[in-house]
Amino acid sequence: MNPVYKQTILHFAEVIIPDLQNNTALQYAFIKNFKQLINGLEPESASKIELLVKVIDKLSLIYNFQPFRKLSYEQRAKYINRLFNFPIGKVVGGLTGLRSIVMVSYYATEDVWLSINYDGPVNAQVQ
Repeated sequence: MNPVYKQTILHFAEVIIPDLQNNTALQYAFIKNFKQLINGLEPESASKIELLVKVIDKLSLIYNFQPFRKLSYEQRAKYINRLFNFPIGKVVGGLTGLRSIVMVSYYATEDVWLSINYDGPVNAQVQ
């Protein structure tokens, strides 16, 4: 995974799920799950997500005069909230899809299961 792509995903995910901030163990598990999800997609869909991540970073130059990865948490949160009101529906739809992938990637982490008292998938318990 490209380092800028990875960092942009992590910063986006921290806005959606603040518990990821400053928690390298959770971030590592999150990125691992995220990669698995992306690798399981059709190549065209994975490419569209990669393009959306580039758009997030590049639009930040216009809105914030600096790349997304260089914004403070507060600036990132404000910027992402603003993007969810972007006038182009495909961008908003892409952000909504990316948010869903982030949520699935986060909640597929076993450490998170413990914090929410979830025992894991039924088929994992049967073994």
